[in-house]
Amino acid sequence: MSKAASAAFLLTALVASGFSAERAAAQTTPPQASKGVIEEVVVTATRRAERLDRVPASISAFTAADMQQLDAKSIADLVGYTPGVDFDPVSKDISIRGVNSTAGDATTGIYIDDTPIQLRALGFGSDNTLPAVFDLERVEVLRGPQGTLFGAGSEGGTVRYITPAPSLTDFSGFAKAELGDTQYGAPSYELGAAMGGPIDENVLGFRASIWARHDGGWIDKVDYMTGQELQSNTNYVDTAVSRVAFLWQPQSNFTVTPSVFYQYRDQNNIDQYWVGLSNPGDGVYKTATPENMGDRDQFVLPAVRADWKLKDTELISDTSYFSRHELVHDYSATLYDLSYFQQAVDSGLEPDFVTPCTGGLCAKYAGLANPPPLLTPNGIDLPGFGHYEANNYITNTQENFTQEVRLQSSDPNARLVWVGGLFYEHQTQLSVEEIRDPQLPALTDYLWGRSMLAIWGENLLPNGDDYLNHTLGHEWQFAAFGNGTYTIWDGLKFQAGARIAETHFDFLNFSDGPQNFGPFYPGPGAKNETPFTPMASLTYQMNPDDMVYATVSKGYRVGGANPLFPVQACTEITTEPEDYGSDTVVNYELGSKDKFFNDTVQLSGSIYYLKWSNIQQQVYLPSCGFQYTTNQGRAISKGFDLEGEWAVADDFDVGFTAGYVDAYYDSTVVSAGLVLANNGDKLPGPPWTFSVNAQYRKNIFGHDAYFTLQDQFQGTETGLTPSRDPGTTLFDPGLVPEPSTNVLTLRAGTTFNSFDVSVFMDNVLNSHPTLDLNHQDEYTLLYEASTLRPRTFGITATYQY
Repeated sequence: MSKAASAAFLLTALVASGFSAERAAAQTTPPQASKGVIEEVVVTATRRAERLDRVPASISAFTAADMQQLDAKSIADLVGYTPGVDFDPVSKDISIRGVNSTAGDATTGIYIDDTPIQLRALGFGSDNTLPAVFDLERVEVLRGPQGTLFGAGSEGGTVRYITPAPSLTDFSGFAKAELGDTQYGAPSYELGAAMGGPIDENVLGFRASIWARHDGGWIDKVDYMTGQELQSNTNYVDTAVSRVAFLWQPQSNFTVTPSVFYQYRDQNNIDQYWVGLSNPGDGVYKTATPENMGDRDQFVLPAVRADWKLKDTELISDTSYFSRHELVHDYSATLYDLSYFQQAVDSGLEPDFVTPCTGGLCAKYAGLANPPPLLTPNGIDLPGFGHYEANNYITNTQENFTQEVRLQSSDPNARLVWVGGLFYEHQTQLSVEEIRDPQLPALTDYLWGRSMLAIWGENLLPNGDDYLNHTLGHEWQFAAFGNGTYTIWDGLKFQAGARIAETHFDFLNFSDGPQNFGPFYPGPGAKNETPFTPMASLTYQMNPDDMVYATVSKGYRVGGANPLFPVQACTEITTEPEDYGSDTVVNYELGSKDKFFNDTVQLSGSIYYLKWSNIQQQVYLPSCGFQYTTNQGRAISKGFDLEGEWAVADDFDVGFTAGYVDAYYDSTVVSAGLVLANNGDKLPGPPWTFSVNAQYRKNIFGHDAYFTLQDQFQGTETGLTPSRDPGTTLFDPGLVPEPSTNVLTLRAGTTFNSFDVSVFMDNVLNSHPTLDLNHQDEYTLLYEASTLRPRTFGITATYQY
């Protein structure tokens, strides 16, 4: 096929709704002047090192130099330059090609090197943790199911954080400092350093890094009763990361790499403001939620990698233990309780919504068609009661042991290139949800004029909890996998792979507290499965610059079991499903990777069509407030991903991305008589995304100076999601589609000797769209929202040797 034919294929794919691509620039030093060609990037997405433009898959790869140029601190800073990917900063969920769910096991695999760290939604508020972006060799984002090589949890795709290996021959290192200030808010600053090199040349080397950052807030916390400011810039975040690794080479063909990765993140309050108290146009952001919605999260990851290079093969062993502890206030217990109680007061009933209420506010407002709300658009209204505050505490812990052994061919030019391995993982996960409400006895008397025992049938627990749900889960899987690529004839290759696993999940659960209908000790639950995930791909390398491929692949996530609850308290069901099975994604993809004009232009694109079947869905029962997970419904996602880079001249280059995702249910989803989604309802997420990253360099007074412009755009949500569809049980008339966002960043700097100093401005246009508009339920008048960080400017300095 000719160059023209390859270009025609790419254009046809775009028209048919398809493009995907990979970023470029494989530098590990500060950005240097463009040489007018695109740098090559090597990735390990197939578990062996390959040039990115030779891998028949849709991958975005960010090198150390890319991340430095983008001044990235986390995955949130990279998602805008990754088509087909969306990120929820609250749950830390990463959605790839529309595949994401807050129920059941993870849909996106998250890896630090070869260790999976994603979390199962074992209980409410089971949030993922994500590594900070500092001293990384690269970040790889693999779009589409990766079930063959990465197993369960990589149903929609995989994100891999690749750490740098120690050197046995050369010393290297860098240091970074940054100081910035946010309009209407507080300063931010960071300091970090990394270094490494030989301890005993060619025998023992090391790599060590440490980094700390303070992100200043811009939302002020006020007293809901007086309006007095309690804490300015309350939504600040402190993060600290450290890592040390050693490389020991006792003989030329054998290496051992032990390492330890540690991260601590402490967010004082979430990035949500009360809409009724705020004026984003004037930079006024206020929250009056009485409790601090903090998130304290830390993990440690020790790992050992052994690599034995044989004559024609390579044997690799990866052993790791991931230990994480998170304490998070995932929702406001104050607002949740008051919204729940509001429905009882409005209905003239007690909290069980059956027994008539004859005292307290119920008596006071008896006969009124619209009793005054406890939650008004501007705050909390409890006249004569005084200050009220309840606290929600959610504890998430993970203890993951992972062992993988791979044997793979070592000659990349062999007719058959292959990898095979065994994988074992055992995860212990704890989820504890508490609502601590020591004022509930007084509030009960205020609202209903009766005692705790009369209304709730139980007093508070000894520690003041009125709600407790405790779940301890265990999950293990053992898998065998293999993947091989066979060269049929020069340029034409066929790849096939498969993974078969034996999986197990079990749990123990108990619940207690007045709002939980007293103590409940159900029996244990368990689920066993044997999933099989194949893939196949055909690739044609037309010439050194042009390649086309077609791939079909399958991904899955492990099934589970439901903690039982007293169904007699609910009107929707009489028997709760005890377990739920795996769901699967099958992805069909066509792609092309091409270079033009003497390697000065690189394009990568793919079109895809995927089917998501037997979806693990969370069902909320309004009559009793309990929920369970079941398999219901199917969804389709189709679209394209496009990435490219153009070295316009020796001193000017432009990178760009574009993506389109159309993800929707193709069947009506009904469980327990509740309509969870209608045929055609959209899955959440922006349909269109665009980005551009342009850099111009010029030698000024003997020093390299540069100017960078970066812009990220996400389109407005289209269509009806289940929560905006009047035909579903989830319908909430107060919710609106997510608006479009546009973030413009400018940076100018210069390099001299080993230093790079630059000034920057983020969110140059000071855009402040109303994002994640929400309230406790459809009857609550108090709305909260988040937005982009306001305009921020500062200075960055790096030193590298």
